[in-house]
Amino acid sequence: MRKTMFLLATAVLGTLVASQWQDLKRYVKIRQMSAGQGHPENVPAGGTIAYPQDAGGGVPDGTGQFDSARRGGPARAA
Repeated sequence: MRKTMFLLATAVLGTLVASQWQDLKRYVKIRQMSAGQGHPENVPAGGTIAYPQDAGGGVPDGTGQFDSARRGGPARAA
């Protein structure tokens, strides 16, 4: 039973590290840069683009996620 638990824990830890490998590398490079031993060019800036890349891809002001009612302001009359 002890061997099984050890193998299971090792497998889970390995899977966790493998799934977060890019973030771990980026974290280490940022820490090196903070300590004065790295350079900003070495930190990967990959990620997903969250905003629309063209003007037609958005929503009108005051609607959607940034609706004033969602931010605690008065609700817009439709």
